[in-house]
Amino acid sequence: MFRSRLTDELNRRDQLAGALLGLGALNWGLVGVANFDAVRAILGKTVASRVVYGLVGASGAYAMARGARLARR
Repeated sequence: MFRSRLTDELNRRDQLAGALLGLGALNWGLVGVANFDAVRAILGKTVASRVVYGLVGASGAYAMARGARLARR
């Protein structure tokens, strides 16, 4: 009967994707403003940094798909 709030519909995967998107956005903000890549500074040019970038990208794709599904409700 009553539509639940959007925050009530977010699950753990949604929260994790949001956290990764936030960290990725902050990192790219630092790259744009100060030419400083925090991920590379912490992890170096390693496979681990590529995994982090991949997870941020996957989170973006997930967020777009999930957001579209929630918007249809």
